[in-house]
Amino acid sequence: MPKRTRRTDLSALVEKYQGLDIVSEIEHNLLSANRSNHKVDDLVLNDLYNEKNYCLEKYQGLQDSLRDDGFLVPLILVKREDGKFEIINGVKRYLLGKKLGYSEMPCVLADLNQERKHAYIIQNILSEGDCPLVKTEAFLTLEKKYNYSDIEIAKISSLSLNQVRNLKRLSSLPEFLKEGVRDFTLSYSEARALLNLPENKQKELYEQIRNGMLSVRDLEKIKRLHIGNSRKRKVTLKNKRVTISFATAEEAKKFYPMIVKEFSD
Repeated sequence: MPKRTRRTDLSALVEKYQGLDIVSEIEHNLLSANRSNHKVDDLVLNDLYNEKNYCLEKYQGLQDSLRDDGFLVPLILVKREDGKFEIINGVKRYLLGKKLGYSEMPCVLADLNQERKHAYIIQNILSEGDCPLVKTEAFLTLEKKYNYSDIEIAKISSLSLNQVRNLKRLSSLPEFLKEGVRDFTLSYSEARALLNLPENKQKELYEQIRNGMLSVRDLEKIKRLHIGNSRKRKVTLKNKRVTISFATAEEAKKFYPMIVKEFSD
């Protein structure tokens, strides 16, 4: 049996990200960087990542590779002021390595300012086939912690404003639907279709999705019918009095001033 070649360089990453300008540039610059092992206790995930959004059971192939061959590609880090090292590439390898009991992991250091680091991480995230909540959380962290606007997030991610906003909206899903997204039981399109529905309706439809009974088109049709019925306004005329019944107090506050203005002199 031929001996396996242990690749410890970044050429695989360079090839993977060659279509992404900032990523390919940084990866190329790191090809000749010194590699060294770092203790797991000294490594932390960059704050754009959240460990809970990775269902490790879905990466069995990568886990088998790490167990059998070790780290073929090093983690990419930036050093923090407190002496810890932030992981900006290799999140799944890091999490699976910890699960397998690695005490040290091979790494290379990158020297990036905050703006380039964020752009690098976002473009990496978008190139992976991970669950959409990885993007959702990264975008919300950029917004809330670093004061990025949706336009700025769209720029560094090369997504449209609508795509950015739709991904951010997934944060309003109840936890049981987020779990479905994390373990790939629920697709991005299905999750979007379940937004803004009452939780009992979401549970009902999610069960049908899991049983293979509904397509995305079915979900969107059901949602339109449900929202249309719930928002239906009633107008009655009695003794020359017109009564308009709104579905919610918020709807009444929104439309009442417009109605008054329309019929006032």
